[in-house]
Amino acid sequence: LVPLIATVLGGFKSLGELRTNPFGLPQVWEWDNYASILGSGRYWQLLTNSLIISSLTVIITLIVASMAAFVFAHIKFFGSAMLLNYLTLGLLFPAATAILPLFIKVRDLGLLDTYFGVVLPQVAFALAMSILLLRRFFRDLPDELLEAALVDGCSYINFFRYVTLPLSRPILATVGTITFVHSWNAYLIPLVMLNSDSLYPWPLGVMVYQGEYSTEWHLVLAFITLTILPTIILFFFAQKHIVAGLTAGAVKG
Repeated sequence: LVPLIATVLGGFKSLGELRTNPFGLPQVWEWDNYASILGSGRYWQLLTNSLIISSLTVIITLIVASMAAFVFAHIKFFGSAMLLNYLTLGLLFPAATAILPLFIKVRDLGLLDTYFGVVLPQVAFALAMSILLLRRFFRDLPDELLEAALVDGCSYINFFRYVTLPLSRPILATVGTITFVHSWNAYLIPLVMLNSDSLYPWPLGVMVYQGEYSTEWHLVLAFITLTILPTIILFFFAQKHIVAGLTAGAVKG
C-alpha cells in the first residue's frame, strides 16, 4: 500500500513539498491538481477509450472462453485433450514474444489504429487462463443436472444457456474482473497497434502526459491516481465474487 498511498498523497502536494516530503501528509492540500485533470477533456477521453477496449475484451473473452470451456468439460471428442493442451501453451508465451507477427497479422486484417486491433490480441492471450478456470468450475457442477436435462430432451446449447451460465456467476465474475484489469493496464499491445492520440487508453495517456509535464511530478501522480481509481473500485466491488469463483470446488464432501 505504501506506493499507492504515496501516489495519492503526492497528487495533493506542490512540487516543492513533494521533493522535500514525498511520503508524509501534505502541509497544504492542493485540490487544484486533481480538479484541473478532472476538468480536462483528455482525461475523460482516455478513460472512455480504456473502458471501451476493456469492456469489449471482457465480453468477447467470456463468450468464447465459456463456450470452449463447456465443450472441454462435458463433451468428449477425438483430440480434445490435445487441443486443451495446445490452448494451455498460451500461458507460457507473453504478448511480447509474438508482438511482431501479431502486428503483421493485425495490419493484414486492416485493424491497425482501431479498437479491435487491440481487443482481439488481448482476447487471444486471455483465453488460455479463462478456459482453464471456467472448465474446472463447469466440471464441478453436479453431473446429475446434465443427465436430467438430456433425459428431458434439453440440448447441450440450452443446458449451457439456461443452467450452466446462471450457476456460474461467481467464476464468470472472476474471469471478467481479471480480464478487465489486465486489459485496463495493458501497455505494449496498444502502443504497437495504435497511432492516433484520440484512441489511446490511459497507460499510453500517462506516457504522453508525463512527456508534457515531466518536471511537474505532482500533476503526474494526480493523473496516475485518477486513472487507476476505476480498477481499484471495481476490484473492491468484485472481490467477493473473485474469491468465491477461485475457491469453488476446492473442497468436496
